[in-house]
Amino acid sequence: MKKEKMMTIKIYILVGLLLLSLFVALIYIKKFHQTPNKVTSKVVENKKEPIEEINTEEEIDVNSDIALEFINKINIFDSIKAGSYYGYFYNQDYLDINNISNDAKIMIGIAQNKNFKNDFINATYEAQAPDGTSLNVIILAKDEVEEGINSFFGPSTVYQDENLKDANSDYCGFSGFAFDETRNVYMNNPLSCNGFPNPYIDTKVIRVFKTGKNIEIYLKIAYIKYDANNEDDVIKYVYTNNNANNYLEAHHILTDNSYKIDNILDKLDTFKFTFTLNSNNYYYFNKVEKIK
Repeated sequence: MKKEKMMTIKIYILVGLLLLSLFVALIYIKKFHQTPNKVTSKVVENKKEPIEEINTEEEIDVNSDIALEFINKINIFDSIKAGSYYGYFYNQDYLDINNISNDAKIMIGIAQNKNFKNDFINATYEAQAPDGTSLNVIILAKDEVEEGINSFFGPSTVYQDENLKDANSDYCGFSGFAFDETRNVYMNNPLSCNGFPNPYIDTKVIRVFKTGKNIEIYLKIAYIKYDANNEDDVIKYVYTNNNANNYLEAHHILTDNSYKIDNILDKLDTFKFTFTLNSNNYYYFNKVEKIK
């Protein structure tokens, strides 16, 4: 009887252990199956889909203030006052900050000066030559030129102060500025180009677009040259570029005023200027490229 009672107790203990083991196993299995789901859910929740930047295109009126502001920045080399830099933006098929020469950066910086449009009248001072002759000179502080460079290319643009190409030539244009390192100024003679008629680059802005962070300006260019056989026979010749041998049109200007760039746009080269928005909310020159 005592043996039977002991056997019964052992059976109960064994069954209890089996039930406890089964319970623990069920909890473990449940936990094992739930954990991957939680991890997967967390990964999905934290996953960020890449945001595609949409470059919306907005056309800008070519006669608007913002368009004219950029046009005034890029037409600085369109007259013979640019001297050796005449047509600089159009002499190559592609230009950006990396292949614009150091002296051209300085030239551009000078042309961004507030006095540039009126031939530096407010920057002209009386001076005396070594022989005692009185003369007028244009003086721009190094800081003014540097400010002009940065306003065109962007803050902290790298360049080295130096003379412009025509500094040692007797030239009427603004390409004759020389750097005086003793006073940290750029100096030039007053600009006065006598003679008529003078060659120039005629331009026609055909489109201005704002695309994403860029302002794009499309324009056509024509080189105008003159041949004066005598006072009564001055001929205006129209070329596609400065080195072209064959002209597109010829007009005797005393009797023929029919030249209009609009009439030959399909025959002219197209250039695109790109200005890019900087983090300081200002547009700076990015590149110019020939697209036709």
